[in-house]
Amino acid sequence: MKSYEGVFITKAGPADEANQKVLGQIEAEITKNGGKLENTEKWGKRNLAYPIKKNKEGLYYKIDFQIEPGKISELKKIYHLNEEIIRELIIRKE
Repeated sequence: MKSYEGVFITKAGPADEANQKVLGQIEAEITKNGGKLENTEKWGKRNLAYPIKKNKEGLYYKIDFQIEPGKISELKKIYHLNEEIIRELIIRKE
């Protein structure tokens, strides 16, 4: 298993419960695909440099995890289909 770092931008909704639900979905997909969560940081609400899917601000999360390299493409497909996730970036740690 390799170590990865993921940064996720989700829609900035008014309900904190909805935001926690999206974070739970992100983490659940990692564990469902055989990954291990190491650390989750909430960076908070920030303005976007340009509108993405008609959103001007988003909630940023950083998640450190371990997973098999072949599962990354599956995770990206799942996150791309989730309408609450505006952008995701997953990189391998050295």
